[in-house]
Amino acid sequence: MESVRVDVWVWSVRLYASRSASSTACKGGQVHVNGKRAKASQAVHVGDKVEATTPGGPRVVVVKTLLAKRVGAAPAREAY
Repeated sequence: MESVRVDVWVWSVRLYASRSASSTACKGGQVHVNGKRAKASQAVHVGDKVEATTPGGPRVVVVKTLLAKRVGAAPAREAY
């Protein structure tokens, strides 16, 4: 897998509680990839910097592993 949708990735690593919340955040301009506003369908790659305004506050993470499915908290932390 070379890339995955940004809304799927931020949901998979548990930055958002649901896939619809991550998609809505992308549409609302709360998710940026490499400093640019991201659409929900934008692809992310290993090494990309993702900035997200989450319910818990702003988060800045670097993609280490691509995930297409939601995982537990410990594996999710290892993905960024």
